[in-house]
Amino acid sequence: MLARWLPSVEALILLAITLPAALLTRQPSLWFLLPFGLIFLRRRDYGDYGLDLDAWRQWGDLRFHLLNIAGVFLPYVVGHCLLARFWFGQHFVLGWPDQPAWLVVDQLLGVGLPEEFFFRGYLQSQLNRSFGRPFEVLGARCGLGLVVAAALFAACHVPLGGPGQLIVFFPGLWYGWLRERTDSVVVPTVYHAVSNVLLQVMLSSLR
Repeated sequence: MLARWLPSVEALILLAITLPAALLTRQPSLWFLLPFGLIFLRRRDYGDYGLDLDAWRQWGDLRFHLLNIAGVFLPYVVGHCLLARFWFGQHFVLGWPDQPAWLVVDQLLGVGLPEEFFFRGYLQSQLNRSFGRPFEVLGARCGLGLVVAAALFAACHVPLGGPGQLIVFFPGLWYGWLRERTDSVVVPTVYHAVSNVLLQVMLSSLR
């Protein structure tokens, strides 16, 4: 019985080490390097943690991604504009953040990949070993590990931006589902980066 929970205990210990280390050093790359180092030293299969690039055939076809974009990004943009217009009296004029090309690279490799590898690739996979994946949600096998990983993902954002950052629990659920649906951290990494870039574009466009 105890052996069932060892993967989760390991993951929570690594989280307790990585969070303060990343905050103190201001090195988000630690979210990638520490779990990767552990997986390497323990000689585990990278594919078990979403790093199997040979699984690219499972990343979804054009229809899959169009449905995700239409179902998530489009309502987000429309809702954001309506809220800004009728609640804050702002209007939308398309604008771009400073150095947009660098922003895309930074959000993809400096934020999206480290966070997605830790929370969806490593943490969620370890939690799945304890909780299992007994449910099927829109074609993906899921379990309580997805929800717990999303909650911890949100909690770890609070030291950076206050309680309001708990809202990232909801995109965390989506990224977790993408990880299970595609068996990879590549797809949630890309969507995570696009989400952050889109937010910056919206902030630069609302006046």
